[in-house]
Amino acid sequence: MLIAPLLLAVLGQTTPAAAPATPATPAPATPLYLAPPDPTKGWFALFDGTDLKNFYSFRNAEGKNNLPPEIFKVENGNIHVLDQPEPLVSQPNGYLATNEEFRNYVVRVEYQWGTKKLPVPRHPEGLPRDAGLLYHVSGNDTVWPLCIECQIQERDTGDIWLLPNNGANPSVTATINPAITGTANAYTFMPGGTVATMTRQRQRLMHDASYDNPTGWNVVEVYATEDSAVHVVNGRVNNALAEIRLPTGGPMTQGRVALQEENNEVFYRNVSIKPLFTTNLSGAPFKVLVFSKTAGFRHASIPDGIAAVKQLGAANNFSVDATEDAAAFTDANLKQYQAVIFMSTTGDVLNDVQQGAFERYIKAGGGFVGVHAASDTEYDWPWYGELVGAYFSKHPTGTPVGTIKIEDSSHPSTNSLPLTWTREDEWYNFRTNPRMNVHVLASLDEASLKDGGGEMNGDHPVIWYHDFQGGRSWYTALGHTKESYSDPLFLISLLGGIDYAAGVSGVAPAKASLLFDGNSTGAWVTKDRQPADWTVTDHHALEVKTDDGAGDLQTKDSFADFQLHVEFRVPPSPPTTDPKTRGESGLSLPGGFELKILDSFGETTPTKDSCGAIAGVQAPAMNASQPAQTWQSFDVTFLAAQNTRPAAAAHVTVYQNGVKILDNVALASASAATAKTGPAPLGLLARGSPVQFRNIWVKALPATVGSATVAAE
Repeated sequence: MLIAPLLLAVLGQTTPAAAPATPATPAPATPLYLAPPDPTKGWFALFDGTDLKNFYSFRNAEGKNNLPPEIFKVENGNIHVLDQPEPLVSQPNGYLATNEEFRNYVVRVEYQWGTKKLPVPRHPEGLPRDAGLLYHVSGNDTVWPLCIECQIQERDTGDIWLLPNNGANPSVTATINPAITGTANAYTFMPGGTVATMTRQRQRLMHDASYDNPTGWNVVEVYATEDSAVHVVNGRVNNALAEIRLPTGGPMTQGRVALQEENNEVFYRNVSIKPLFTTNLSGAPFKVLVFSKTAGFRHASIPDGIAAVKQLGAANNFSVDATEDAAAFTDANLKQYQAVIFMSTTGDVLNDVQQGAFERYIKAGGGFVGVHAASDTEYDWPWYGELVGAYFSKHPTGTPVGTIKIEDSSHPSTNSLPLTWTREDEWYNFRTNPRMNVHVLASLDEASLKDGGGEMNGDHPVIWYHDFQGGRSWYTALGHTKESYSDPLFLISLLGGIDYAAGVSGVAPAKASLLFDGNSTGAWVTKDRQPADWTVTDHHALEVKTDDGAGDLQTKDSFADFQLHVEFRVPPSPPTTDPKTRGESGLSLPGGFELKILDSFGETTPTKDSCGAIAGVQAPAMNASQPAQTWQSFDVTFLAAQNTRPAAAAHVTVYQNGVKILDNVALASASAATAKTGPAPLGLLARGSPVQFRNIWVKALPATVGSATVAAE
């Protein structure tokens, strides 16, 4: 089922924005929420204050979407749960669940308790007010389904529940942060295991931190990445989960998101989700052109597609021009765009002169995004067919339901999609199979089309990309329907494709050196030039070696002026750990400078020792850190100090998680001699914490003049 229209949310204010009107009771209060530094980037509203079309309701007795209206209703911009008239009558438990499944995301929910507490016969002594945020919901609907619960309950919000309470539950290794002991304890937590002192039942881990506000609005966030998760309550980390496993033992990485109803009046608002790996990781602004000329069939969804790209741009720091005029294809005009999107173009849309300008644009490093009927375009221009990857042939009648299988989940256009994705669309067959010439990211399971129509002999690519003649090309065969452009999963994928084509994603650009691809450590050596001895994990991450005597790594090659992309993950630390050593590591830069890696989530005033600081030299402009156990990114532009430069200082610009934290900062070295050193190796630092790294690449920059910042490509 496709998700109904949604808005891109602007969320995460220091004090969450008030809903259009707050409920009469209870009175709203300011939560203790620590806002992310850039709230406008990449949030998708699952509930935008107007309707519940992104969700379905469920209780065992009534089934799906058949509940009385007072159980879940929209009122004054909130989801009002259990607005039951007097006398109050006990209700069966139930939930609202998203129609779609998600993977690698942050989900954010604001909640406030109502005054009505329904009687629960089996607990005549009364219970704390109770609800919950369920994630990784999978399998059949039932109360309760297979999932992980981030508890929402008076004084227990953020606890872990492993559901469905029947023995066939998930398992986790959890690090909890109990205020009553002041120390962290790691528990392997599964049915039949040892019940630790901080658990009341085998399915639950308790944490009595009391970060929730019983009388006002609260903010709960779950950061779910791969098979780990972090529960955050009003800006405070409550629990960190690792090695989340299905009852069968396999990794548990995706599923639906649900809001519980458990015999207590509660209000939810601003229910939003953000993909963790598809946004503009460099943070640098860029510009795209949407081109929608048609000389054949014209899709009714084109206006929706243009509007969706403009919304994506507004939320993700890129500007959008849209045109049907082929006169836009000149050398001078195309030069201003990092990517050109062909939005369901058809037929012969460019003349010979315009075609030549577009070819030169791509060869100069430009990006191309093809959506749906972009493959039904320019059949007499072979170069264009090579750019797209394949030409359209035919399609089955209508928009049947089909299942997509993700073949490569490392790309920004697929790494937040469920590994199997069921949706309605017009499923294109192609004249030739593009697989030999492109990198296929996702393919259609032809057997899932009940009435047939798949004619690619069981190998049916639908999303792919490739570097092409100096530029970048990304294509999706999806996007026929209007509903596609309000489907968050399609928009997440489209956003990742745009970022890749524009050269601002975590995918290594042309002429970059891949320093770690998830497998080989061949680009790294120890300080005494021996082979790298750090561990490559089962999840294709490079983990700091923490044994006695373990040392730093450095690159075999040396660099002077460069762009560097690094993704890293810090482990949870006990609360008693010195803040200056929580999850400590760093990047060694030429000239003896260190870019700090640390668990600084929630820090209100960054210092020269915070994550993102140049150690001892420059504090970051703001705290852009995410919680421990969450993958984060650094994008660094470094200009080394050179004799040919007026200033004897290096200059560095750093984006953390897409937020600029260091802006062309001059780095004066300790002496004039070190200020003018030539190229030097880059380093990963061992500081006793098992920090993990992945997707590391570096691109040498041409000689620059002065200390001008080089924009990310």
